[in-house]
Amino acid sequence: MTDQELIEGIKRHDRTAICELVNTYQKKVIKTAYYFLGNMEDAEDLSQETFLEIMESIGTFRKEASFSTWVYRITVNKSLNKVRKNKREAMILRLESLFHSSEEKENNHSGIPSTDCLPYEEQEKCAILYKAIGSLPEKQRIAFILHKFEERSYKEISEIMVMSLSSIESLIHRAKMNLQKRLICHFSEYSKT
Repeated sequence: MTDQELIEGIKRHDRTAICELVNTYQKKVIKTAYYFLGNMEDAEDLSQETFLEIMESIGTFRKEASFSTWVYRITVNKSLNKVRKNKREAMILRLESLFHSSEEKENNHSGIPSTDCLPYEEQEKCAILYKAIGSLPEKQRIAFILHKFEERSYKEISEIMVMSLSSIESLIHRAKMNLQKRLICHFSEYSKT
């Protein structure tokens, strides 16, 4: 099914087109959301919300970019909104714990994907890496994740983020520089060179 046939089918609420949409993009949407949210359950929930958004707003698709770019843009925007919501909720929980001085443990969602199947040392390195990525400015973090984890080209990222190609190159370069500064002290074998 071509993108145009898929789009027209979704507009008609055609069951075959909707199945094709989900079959084609579900893994990609979940994977992208996971890199932002760090939690598979949240990523799967967000994928459902993303597909609902696609079906509800298919009439607004203007074909200025490819259909897959539009799907990524919706996924990234929904992921960022969820990250912001999680941060607000975490802040409210911290404030409540201060005001109520309860002994309950604070819900500390770090946004780090599970690394339970890795050896402890590797888990620690992954946690440090994800924390460093999470601390990048938002646009740098988005560009870096799309490029390194999602393996999107600079051109695709520029379409997803609606920015010029040179801006994307600059964002990714600055992200790498910032990560290098943040990580050098954690990985002593590199700091000695």
